[in-house]
Amino acid sequence: MWAMPLVLSAKVKLPKTVVRAWSFTDIVQLPDSQQVDSSSLNFPMRDVQYDHSILNHTNGSLVSPLQSALYFKRDNKTGFLFGNAYDVYTTTPHDVRFYRTTTPYSNISYKRGFVTYHEEHDLHFDFTGNIGRRTNLGTVLNYLDDAGHYKSQAGKTFNGSVFGSYDGTNYSLYAAFLFNKLSNFENGGLQQPTDLQNRNLQTEDMPVSVIGMSGYRYLSGYLNHRYSITTLTADSVVIPLLTFRHVFETSEGTKRYIEKDTLQTFYANRYMSGTVADTAALLTINNTLSVTFEEAFNRHLRFGITAWVRDEAQRHVNLTPRERWSNNLSVGGAIHKHTGNYIRYQADGEVCVLGRKLGEFNVNGKVGLGFKIGQDSLTFDAKAFVRNETPDYFLQHYYSCHYQWDNDFKRLYRYRVGGELAYPTKWFTPRLNVTYETVHNLIYFAALDGPKQATEAVSVIAADLTANITTPWVNLDNRIVYQYTSSSLVAVPALTLYHNLYYHGSWFRRAMDAQIGVDLSYCTSYYAPYLNAALGQFAVQDLTQIGNYPRMNVYASFYVKLIHLRFFAQYEHFNATFMNRKFYSMPAYPTNPDVFRAGLAFHFYN
Repeated sequence: MWAMPLVLSAKVKLPKTVVRAWSFTDIVQLPDSQQVDSSSLNFPMRDVQYDHSILNHTNGSLVSPLQSALYFKRDNKTGFLFGNAYDVYTTTPHDVRFYRTTTPYSNISYKRGFVTYHEEHDLHFDFTGNIGRRTNLGTVLNYLDDAGHYKSQAGKTFNGSVFGSYDGTNYSLYAAFLFNKLSNFENGGLQQPTDLQNRNLQTEDMPVSVIGMSGYRYLSGYLNHRYSITTLTADSVVIPLLTFRHVFETSEGTKRYIEKDTLQTFYANRYMSGTVADTAALLTINNTLSVTFEEAFNRHLRFGITAWVRDEAQRHVNLTPRERWSNNLSVGGAIHKHTGNYIRYQADGEVCVLGRKLGEFNVNGKVGLGFKIGQDSLTFDAKAFVRNETPDYFLQHYYSCHYQWDNDFKRLYRYRVGGELAYPTKWFTPRLNVTYETVHNLIYFAALDGPKQATEAVSVIAADLTANITTPWVNLDNRIVYQYTSSSLVAVPALTLYHNLYYHGSWFRRAMDAQIGVDLSYCTSYYAPYLNAALGQFAVQDLTQIGNYPRMNVYASFYVKLIHLRFFAQYEHFNATFMNRKFYSMPAYPTNPDVFRAGLAFHFYN
C-alpha cells in the first residue's frame, strides 16, 4: 500500500473519535496507512491462518508449522530459517501499527471451538491512546491455544507488543518491543493414513509416527526516529524538505526440537545418543542511517530521493560448541513519488559492499496509476524486483541429532514481475493480480532429507482473480487462483478456489447487521509438501497427492452498532460428516474434522 492519510469516525453519540493507524514496511521507512479492524463482514472466518492465505499446509492444528499453498504468499519475514514455518504467528517490527487517536481506542475478541477434549481458544486484545496531541502509547496481546484432534498435535502461542510514538513538527520517534512464544507437539503424521477412513476409530486413537515437541521464541526491539528540516507554505502548513533518519532493529529467534519417541525407521540417521534436543538460534542487529530529500524539496520534478547505509551483525548458533558472528555493510538509494492523484512510483536498490554477503544485491520497482471512470476508479499497480541472494548460513552448515551437513551452495538469482488491475464498483468488485518469478539455483528440502540445490531454473506464474458480487440481499465472494510451475520442486495446486455465499442486511431499524451464509474452499490434486518435524521444514515429495476435496462451513454473524459488538456461531467443516474422509492438508497430515465455533468482539472508543 501507499502512504496516504486515513481517518475513521465512530458513528455513535460519543465525543468525536478520529483514529489514524500506520506501519513502517518500506525500505525507505515511509509510513504505510493501515485500516483499523472495524468491519462486521466475515468475522467467523477471520483467524491467523485464513488471514494469511485461503489454503495452507499445516499439521491440522490452529497452531502449527505453516506454509501457504499459494507460492507468492511464502515470505521469509524474520530471516531465520527455522522460524519461517512460524512466520504467520510472529509479530515483527514491520507488523506493528502506530496510532494517533483523539479518544482511547481498544478492541477485544474471543473465539472458541467447542469440542470435548479438543477445545480451541483464540483471544485478542489491543489498546491505544494519546497523551496530549503528539504522544501515543499502546499494546497488543494475542493468545491462541488448540488442544488438537489427533495424538501429539496440541499447540499454543502467546505474542504481543508494547509500542509508543512521538510525532513532533521537526522530530518524530517510534519505538516498540515485541515478544513471541510458541510451542507445538509434533507427530510426523499418521502411521496409516487409511485410518482416517475408519469412522469407528477416534482421531486421538490413530497411531502417529513421532511423539515430539517444537518450541519457538522470537524477541525484537525497534526504534525509528527522524529529524526534518521544514518550511511553511502560504497557508501556514508545515512541509518537510530534508529528513535525517536512524532506524535500529534487533531480533533473536530460537528454535528447539525435543523428541520423546519415534519409529526406528522414520529418520535415516541418528548422530547423537540420549534424548533428542536440537537447538538453533539467530541474533540479528541492524542499524540504518538515511537522508531523504523530500518531494517538496524539488518543486519542479516533484520526486524524493533517499540514500542510506546499513550495518547488519548476526550470530548463528546450533548444537556445535561454536558461535558464528558475521557483519555485513550495505549501501542503497531510492527515487520515489508517493503523492499525487494519478501516478505514484518508487525505485530502490541495495548492495552489500563488505562482509559475508559481499556482492549480494536487490533492486525493486513499483508504480501505481489511478483514473476516474464515471463514478468509480480504475487502479493499476505493478511491481518487480531482481535479487542476488547469499544462501542462509543454516542451509550451508547445520548440526543436529538426525541431520548434519556442510554445503557450498551457489547464490540464488531471482527476478519477479507482477501487476494488479482493479475496478471496484457498487455491485461488482473485480481485481486481477498476475505475477511471474524465475529462480536460479533454487534450494529446497527433499522428504526426510537435508537441503539440495536445483541445477535448472524454476519458474512460477500465478493469476489471482477476486470477483465479489453484491446485491441488496444476497452476496457472493469469489477468489480463483491459477498457478503453474515449471518444476516439481515447487509444489502448488494448479487451481485453488474460495467462494462465500451469504445474506447481508440490517435488522431492527438498522441497529444490527446480520450475515448468514456458507463458504467453500477447494483445490485440485497435487503433490503437496511433507512436513519434516525434526527440521520444521516443508519438503518436496512425489509419492502422494492430496486435494480434490471441498471444505465447507456454515455460519451466522451479527454486529450491534450502538455498542460495537460482533458475535457469531459457525459449524466448521460440516461436510466431513457425510463426505469421503480425504481431508488432508499434507500427506499423512489430516485437517480437523467438523467443529462448532463461536466468538465475540468489542470495540471501544472511549
